[in-house]
Amino acid sequence: MTTITEQLHRWKDEGGPGLWRAAWGRTISIVDGPWDGKDMTITGPILADGAAAMTTVFYILSSEQGTHPDQIGRAQVEEFHDRARESGSQVDYWESRLTALGHDLHHPLDPVSVTWQRLRFDYKPSADSPDDVWEDTFTRWGPGFIQGLDQTLAPLFSLAF
Repeated sequence: MTTITEQLHRWKDEGGPGLWRAAWGRTISIVDGPWDGKDMTITGPILADGAAAMTTVFYILSSEQGTHPDQIGRAQVEEFHDRARESGSQVDYWESRLTALGHDLHHPLDPVSVTWQRLRFDYKPSADSPDDVWEDTFTRWGPGFIQGLDQTLAPLFSLAF
């Protein structure tokens, strides 16, 4: 069974700009201890999406500020996430920031864009799903980056950075 950190290393190994790889390194260093041995079952995919979303925030903010991802703290990640929520469309908010950095978000060879396409996948149940699917606590809701980052930043996972 693949662990969350093994999955994150695989995504990091897809390459990309130097700050992108550094952002992955920062994320992996934060989650490696607390999530050591957690596998990709049940909450694993949600947390992996959250870690990838955190990586994306590190990358966006460090690129915009001309800093290294190690200089981006939890408060800045939470503020970014809050502003995205307040923006009206979280997908548009994130995409505008990534395109401003020069990414074609549909380019299949850009690792930043490939990660974004994974994160923006909408897990909303189809209209023909049975009514009780809405009660299933294991059903994912909406784009992966939203629930993923919510879970990753939740007190339950106590990530210190």
